[in-house]
Amino acid sequence: MIDDIRTDLKNLINLYKEKPYLPLWGEILYVLRRLKKEINEETTSNIFLYEAEHSVHIFYIPKDGRIFIKLPDFNILLKQDKFIDNILKGRFWPK
Repeated sequence: MIDDIRTDLKNLINLYKEKPYLPLWGEILYVLRRLKKEINEETTSNIFLYEAEHSVHIFYIPKDGRIFIKLPDFNILLKQDKFIDNILKGRFWPK
């Protein structure tokens, strides 16, 4: 099921790349909420979502529902809404 959610997230981002005029903010949030519901609350390990360009790895942290972006020199933690805003600004798109 998590693989389906990963695929849906990447498909929405790729659709936004092709058609940036589409209002996809809510759809991306819905996919992230599906992920939160799917994951057991006792899960302690980060969930890999996808790899972005330049070997940037994107993870979901089940403990607090934030997005962890692992960059080569440092890391970024974002709340879901800030992550979606960054996606729609063209950052952290999947390879």
